[in-house]
Amino acid sequence: MALSEIFRAAKKGLIDAEDSFATPEIHLTDTVTNEIIQFCMLPEQIHVKAAASFRTYNIIERGEIKLPKGEQLTQISWSGLLPNARMLLYNFMRHEFWEQPQEIIRALNRWRTDGDKLQLLVTQTALNLPVYLKSFDTDYKKSLVGINYSIQFIAAKQLQIMTVEEADAQKENAVNNRNIEIKRRAAMKSRAGILFGQVNSIWEAARILTGRGGDWQTLIERNGKKNPEDFNSGDLIIWN
Repeated sequence: MALSEIFRAAKKGLIDAEDSFATPEIHLTDTVTNEIIQFCMLPEQIHVKAAASFRTYNIIERGEIKLPKGEQLTQISWSGLLPNARMLLYNFMRHEFWEQPQEIIRALNRWRTDGDKLQLLVTQTALNLPVYLKSFDTDYKKSLVGINYSIQFIAAKQLQIMTVEEADAQKENAVNNRNIEIKRRAAMKSRAGILFGQVNSIWEAARILTGRGGDWQTLIERNGKKNPEDFNSGDLIIWN
């Protein structure tokens, strides 16, 4: 059901009046000044576009090859109405959120011009992310109900500036974390293995794997170690 269809259903009595107050809300907050715009009238639809980025190579005798290279920034957009005071006569309006259309337009244009980072939240959906206001267009043609508008946001992604050494260390840490995760999943699939870190000692690992903590020395030998101190966090301890 489109967002505004819920309002129309409530107005026509197709859903319980109590449920009509559980409809989604759109909140837009300036993360610097904490100013908030809450849209009192929902759009018909909200469009969300998310896609992966690909790098293209042309290889002789192989043709075109595309390989994934990160992801594109998510874009969110919709079109709607900034209602005037006449619309407050209707019960489906969120009266507590209403502001003069010109005030909302001034705030949105200021945020777009200044490049302020905003937090976009649409309740009862998965949309809750930092964004920048990419475009905001209004239609001032004569209307008895308000001003039509279209708006587009682009996800805000934090820019990190690092030295080559810091970038290499981050990649190495990501690889190590991935390897630990692979080992953890392998241990979960096998009753004969456990990760060092899930247990605090080799004695405890032996107790879990063999039923006897006293088998810890044999457990060390079976894992190609000499001492308990040779085990590192994330090592897969096996008994076979």
